[in-house]
Amino acid sequence: MENQKTKIISIASIIALALTLVTATFAYFMAQTGEGKSTDIKINASTVDTLTFEAGSAISLNLNQDNFASGKGNQTGTTFAKAMLTANNKTNTATEHYYMYLNISENTFTYTQDANTPEILLTIKDADGNAITSITGLTYKTVTDGKGASIKGFDITTKSGLITILNNREITTTSTKTEEWNVTVTFVNYNSNQAGNAGKNFSAKLMIQKEKISTVLSDVCTSGNNLASCITTLSNKSEPSIVNIYHHTSSLANGAGDNSYRYAGASDSVNNYICLGSDATTCPDANLFRIIGVFGDKTKVIRAKSVGDQKWDTNNLNIWSSSSLNTYLNGTYLTSLGTIAEKIATTTWKVGGGTYANISQSVPATAYQYEVGSSASTTVDKKIGLMYVSDYYYSASPSAWTLMGYNDDDETKDYSAAKTTNWLFLGSTEWTISRGSDDTYSAFGVDNTGGVLLFGRVSRGFAVRPSFNLLSSVKYVSGSGSMSDPIRID
Repeated sequence: MENQKTKIISIASIIALALTLVTATFAYFMAQTGEGKSTDIKINASTVDTLTFEAGSAISLNLNQDNFASGKGNQTGTTFAKAMLTANNKTNTATEHYYMYLNISENTFTYTQDANTPEILLTIKDADGNAITSITGLTYKTVTDGKGASIKGFDITTKSGLITILNNREITTTSTKTEEWNVTVTFVNYNSNQAGNAGKNFSAKLMIQKEKISTVLSDVCTSGNNLASCITTLSNKSEPSIVNIYHHTSSLANGAGDNSYRYAGASDSVNNYICLGSDATTCPDANLFRIIGVFGDKTKVIRAKSVGDQKWDTNNLNIWSSSSLNTYLNGTYLTSLGTIAEKIATTTWKVGGGTYANISQSVPATAYQYEVGSSASTTVDKKIGLMYVSDYYYSASPSAWTLMGYNDDDETKDYSAAKTTNWLFLGSTEWTISRGSDDTYSAFGVDNTGGVLLFGRVSRGFAVRPSFNLLSSVKYVSGSGSMSDPIRID
């Protein structure tokens, strides 16, 4: 009996001790966690390091008649981001890494003075008030505003897309450490004529996370991968405004609805350069193209620069199949491409065009249907063509997809207002492949202000950029897609 009694007491003691430990442990974690903190810390803090993040609201600037005038001062938007690291209570030491990005989803601002006078400045400071003064791809400047105040920051006047602020930053602690970053975006009011930015918008959010964001093809592709698949894979890795590739499903607001993948955004944020037929470190102009997008299983490209001014048709007739420009592109020019020609697919080009009302004075989704969509008819099977008007429309940032190509009454409501956010804008008047369907001598083109016009004589000489589809069998070899590191194919 004595032995049995001893066993019972021992078991009771063990249970009591276990309850005490459970209660003490729970009390300890409650004290460390506090109200409103992550429950992950309560469960895991004793065994693993914990890295958490917090980010503030998005930044938005909009210049209107109330805040955009002489003497109104600068317009600013601020936000923050935090990285919080807690070390485990066994080794009491922790080291982690993280990334921080500014994702500019919309920026329609422009330079109204000159390219050396920034209108939008980005300022970044740590918790001690120390400023970051060096970011790859950005220029740090000091300016004086209209009230005589000095402002320092990075010039992001025309920037869009993803800007890397912290790249694999290390954070170390022997207990708990918080790193806080404060970000301010400022529109500088110089009290001079800045009317060119009236009604302009800027939207961005700060992103802080443990994983690196994939932004270029080299992040997701290796040599030998299918080029078209690489582009679609990259698009699906991140939100569209980060990689500047938009999947035009039926649910994409104001999109083409053709299931294509199209690059869109400002030229300096779109990594779609591709070098064809040359192994030179610096790709020659004749070999440098840009990718419009993926259509079906083929990759559509356009020459980065014009081959020179050409007449759409020397006889002033707007029938593409017999036009002098079509003859040149699929004769002399195609021959000049050498081995590149072997990688070009024969394409069924929609060349029926449309009226001024349904192409120039319509929003992109409507123009697309008349030009190449369900309302298009006439076709020509050739290797080389030109861009469609809708290619130009959908190469601008999505905020432009509700604009007309040309507005007779208000240029702020047509594509001339979106030229800084459209990588396909060349800066000179340029032909498209689409004709005016209600006469025999007009064709559409992009003028040097960015608007889309119907030019009454196809015998006029304008810039020409050949466009074509690469075969679906083309493979990716290397390259990020930047101008200095263009994509290379097999």
